[in-house]
Amino acid sequence: MNDPTATDIDIEEQFRWLRDQKAAGATWTELADRTDIAQGTISQLGAEKGYTGDARKYAEMIYRYRQTLTVQKQIEGEAPVIPPYFQTSTGDELMKLLTWAQRGRIVYAALGAGMGKTTAAEHFAACYSNVFLTTMAPSSAGVNNMQIEVLAAMGEANASGTPQKLSRRICGRVKNIPNALLIIDEAQHLSEKSVEEIRSWHDKTGLGIALFGNESIRQRLEGGQRAAAYAQLFSRISLNITRHVPLAADADALAEAWHISGKAEQRFIRKIAMVPGGLRGATMALELASMIAVYENKAVALGHLQDAWAQLSSRAVTA
Repeated sequence: MNDPTATDIDIEEQFRWLRDQKAAGATWTELADRTDIAQGTISQLGAEKGYTGDARKYAEMIYRYRQTLTVQKQIEGEAPVIPPYFQTSTGDELMKLLTWAQRGRIVYAALGAGMGKTTAAEHFAACYSNVFLTTMAPSSAGVNNMQIEVLAAMGEANASGTPQKLSRRICGRVKNIPNALLIIDEAQHLSEKSVEEIRSWHDKTGLGIALFGNESIRQRLEGGQRAAAYAQLFSRISLNITRHVPLAADADALAEAWHISGKAEQRFIRKIAMVPGGLRGATMALELASMIAVYENKAVALGHLQDAWAQLSSRAVTA
């Protein structure tokens, strides 16, 4: 790769590339966003009559973006394809939990990081109708922001109004829908008032509710403060799953999805899946190990996994 400021750039060739991209179907707005050139300027750069301003500056920006495309394309060619959704024992339990919640129940899953709860929720929402999946963040902890996120998941973008009006819209949206289910991922970010607002939707409409989050979800619902803060919600919870680390069978399913059949490699995948980060960390190690193996023109072996893990983590794991 070359530093465009120290490279002899064919300025006209860069502008010709812009015209080719436009002819291929890209809009000036899209090209402006990709190259970080103002939209009003980029259309002038692509004009046949030529640009009369600081052409070198913008040619460098285009050149830099084209180099980024080249590098990313190369990585795509070398990087392994991460397996799509695959069944795990924990995933199967989550599917059963969500199926039960569709009956108008409240459930929760309190899982350690990297155990596939988000993937399971996305897969369930993709497979069944009237399943609304939303993900919370610290910025959506409060009632109003939480409601806006829920309505967005229900197809209503840019919702606005008082909390009372937004809750009425949500209840109206699901009241007559059979087996409607709201899955709230990263639910540990919700405030106490938000949780109570969600419970009220269930009470009014029979909406199924699934709260997915980390271990703090269980602590909040069942800990010392539960009686005062979450008693009404807790009394309505019918099923839950609490797990800190993946099951050995989950790690074995991950290895199978990556077509790893060696016993030593499978044992190593089990071990790295049991440290913080779970299957997510093991997947990252498998991805990097696969790239190392590609460079060596070999199948993934234990040494590749160990090298990958050494680069990703300072935690030593013996084979």
